[in-house]
Amino acid sequence: HLQGNKMTETVTINDKEFKFEDLDESQKYYYSQIKLTQQEADNLKVKLDQMTGSNLFFKDQLAKSLIKEEEEK
Repeated sequence: HLQGNKMTETVTINDKEFKFEDLDESQKYYYSQIKLTQQEADNLKVKLDQMTGSNLFFKDQLAKSLIKEEEEK
């Protein structure tokens, strides 16, 4: 489990708190990369939901169009 808290400047990893200021440069870098990659993953989940919804919409539109075309014959 990883959690950061900017107000107290602590990083919680596996239920243990560490002061952010006590981390060395590489640990701070790792932490910033974790935050950035989590944000990107969250953004991609939103994008995936949007694309999935759009895909379903267009499939539905195509099906309606084909059914209407068939009924007109």
